[in-house]
Formats: sequence, C-alpha cells, structure tokens
Amino acid sequence: MSKFNTKKTGFDTGIIAGTMTDVAGKYTDYELLRRVTLANMLFESNYYQSADDIMNQIERLVQIVDPNQTIALAIECRFEQKLRHTPLWLLLLVNQYHKDVSIKDALGKIANRPDMLMDMLGMLKARQGKIKPISKPIKKGMVLAFDNYDEYQIAKYKKSNLEISLVDVVNLVHPKPNQKNADALRKLVKGELGAANTWESALSSGADKKVTFERMIDENSLGSLAILRNIRNMKDSGMSRAYIKKAISQVKSKMLTPLNFLAAQRIAPEYTEDLNEAMKNCFADYQIKGTTILAIDVSGSMGGLTSGYSDFTRMDLAFAMAALGSYIFEDLILVFTAGDDWARKGAHMIWNNSKGLGIFNDFHSIRQVVGGGGIFTYQLCEWLKKEGYAKDADRLVVLSDSQDIDVSRGIKVKPDTSPYDYSYILDISTHTHGIKTGVWTAEINGWSDRLFHYIAALETSQQ
Repeated sequence: MSKFNTKKTGFDTGIIAGTMTDVAGKYTDYELLRRVTLANMLFESNYYQSADDIMNQIERLVQIVDPNQTIALAIECRFEQKLRHTPLWLLLLVNQYHKDVSIKDALGKIANRPDMLMDMLGMLKARQGKIKPISKPIKKGMVLAFDNYDEYQIAKYKKSNLEISLVDVVNLVHPKPNQKNADALRKLVKGELGAANTWESALSSGADKKVTFERMIDENSLGSLAILRNIRNMKDSGMSRAYIKKAISQVKSKMLTPLNFLAAQRIAPEYTEDLNEAMKNCFADYQIKGTTILAIDVSGSMGGLTSGYSDFTRMDLAFAMAALGSYIFEDLILVFTAGDDWARKGAHMIWNNSKGLGIFNDFHSIRQVVGGGGIFTYQLCEWLKKEGYAKDADRLVVLSDSQDIDVSRGIKVKPDTSPYDYSYILDISTHTHGIKTGVWTAEINGWSDRLFHYIAALETSQQ
C-alpha cells in the first residue's frame, strides 16, 4: 500500500489568508469542503496550515455537508482533478458519519486502479488501527471495483511484496470474477499469475533497457505517464532522439496533469517542443474564445512545496497551468504579478517572450521585475485598466494561492472586474480562506486542466 504520513508537521511561518479581515472568505460549508479537497495532497501540510488542521477541517465539514454532495465531490476529485487519495478519504468519512447513505457505487467507480483498493485498506487501518472489520458498503464497493480490472491491471498491481497486497484484498472481500478477470484472479490467489508487460517487469528480469523501451514503443504499449517519467532512462540507455520523439508522440492520457509535462521538460529540455505538442494533444482539444488576461501570482508563498514528498512548488503548478493556458485561450495576454508586502505596493508585467513549457525558463527574470511579495488584486485590476489591457479583454483569470495583501490588510476597496464579461480566481491551494470578495464570476479550486474546462462550461451555460 502507499505510505500515509502520520507525523504531520506544520509550518512555523506564514499567515492564513483572509483571517485578518472580515472582507474576504465567506463560504458555505460545501464551498469550504471544495476548497480544502480539490487541490489536496492528503496528510500533507501546506504553506498556511498544518496537515492536522486540514484533516480536522475535512472531517468536520464532511459531518455537516450533504453526504451526496460529498460523494459527488469525491468523484470530481478523482476524475476531474486527477487526485488519488483524497476521494477515497472522503468516501471513508461519509461511510463513518452518514450510515444511511451508501458509498458502494462511488467506491466501485473511483477505485479504477487495483492499487487504490490497497490504498483504501491502508486508510482504513490508519483510521481504526486495524483493517477489520470492513463495513458492508466498503466491502461491496471494493467488490464492484473489480469489474473494472482485466488481467493486465491485476498482474501490474499485484505487488505481493507490500504490507497489503492485491491477493490480500481478494481474500478479504471475495470479488465476483467476470469474463475479463476470472482467470487472472484464479492465478493470483494460487500464486501463478505472471508479471504484466511493463518496463519494470522487463528490466527486473534482466532485459536490456534500450531494447525494452524500443520494443514497447514499437508496440505502443508503454503508458503515457511511464513515457514522461522515463525520458531520462531512455536517454541514458543510448536510445536515439527519433525513438524518444516517437515515444513522446504516443502520450495521450487524459489522467495526466500539466505538472507531469513540466517534470519531463526539466529532465529533457531539448524535447520541449515535443512535450508541448503532447500536452496540447492531451488537453487542448478546444479553445476558449475571445481575449483573456491570465495573471499569474509569483508571490513568495507560491514558492511553497505542494507536498512534503514533492520537489514541485505551487509556482511550478502555476507556470505549468500558464503553459497549458497559452494553448487553450484563443488570444492570451499573460501577466505576472507580485509586489512589496511592506510597502503594500503591487508590481505587474506583461510577458510575451515564450509560451508553453518554456515559460518557466524566464522565472528569475520575472521575479527581478515584480519582486516576491504577495498578490494585490485591487491594484492589479487598476493597473490593467490604466495600461489599457482591460478595455479589450473578455475575461480576467487570476491564478494564485489566494494570499491577497490588499484584502488581508483590511483595504475596503474591492477589485474592479467590471470591464470583463467574466472574471475568475483559480486557487491552487487548500487553506481555509481565499479571495472571495463578491466581484468574481467564480472561484475555482484545483490544479488540473479541468480548471479551464470549468471556465468553458460555465460560459457556455450562460450564453
């Protein structure tokens, strides 16, 4: 099973945005639950709050929010925001606090990979100190989930060397075999199931790295995430540039996020254009029409890590989203914004030097101009009007972690979003309060490409 962090250490610096004033951060319980889950790396602290505070807040909110809304949110976490552990935790809490509502069908849908069943049992053990008893809705949901799996998936995720293996799951819940997995389940229980056709199993059996990757690329049998994560291995094996470009062209999964492409680009910057094209193929199958101002917060708090187990910061997430936005928005005006907290003065700049994943290469140049203070949304909006950018724009999109210095320091003048047909805060953090001042069309939480889908869907529904 996955390791769940039980030592939750909070940050000793920073503030919780919105807590110093009553001007911002008025949310319903359901809105708060969305904020704290849609960009959540479960059991991890963030810049503003400790993991204990976050987990306690999730648990408190699940108890008072309509359980059917929470179940729908869990499904959104999994399939819209591409999260793995948070949706399972939400279902676990609903099952505990709302026993009149069954999570069976939702668990059967959400656990679309066998290892998520091991995760669920790991969470259950962390929650109650032991795996058994397994409640009927959880057991039935896990049985239902097996309908998703074929022999390849069962072989790939059998992981018999872990504390909780897939055969343990089978012995605990007794799934009903179907046509596509009956033989695999029988072999799994008897210990006769062979390894799946994965690069890991091939290399562990002694196969040549270069030969293995070339074979799987020719078969188109290497998964999209595996391709992005193995570009360095491909380079180290001596594989030709043509083969690596062919591999990148096979990346097509909708379950990736822009951050996956940024990670690959850092490993292999010489393939930036190929990765940009693959990212477009995965996500940019539509365009949001009109002129969009996309303002990226590059304040100091954006430098916080997304997770204690990650090398990526919220700044990385923001730049990855900006890279994708450069292809999704039909006509884009890209703005970077920060400022000086002590002087309470914002700083902003237009950027047109690069697009796609190459944007991040210019990060240090950008910070030299705008500084590393907080975001000042009122001053940003005034600057956009003064410089003439606002008058021709159809929408304003601000991507931030919602530490608004103007708001948190008690400034009563709200940002002027009246020049735009639509205005959005895209919040990639999970802390309690955000920039909810009543002037934005919507505040959207998360860090996947679905943030842009939401904008397109909302605007289409209002036409």
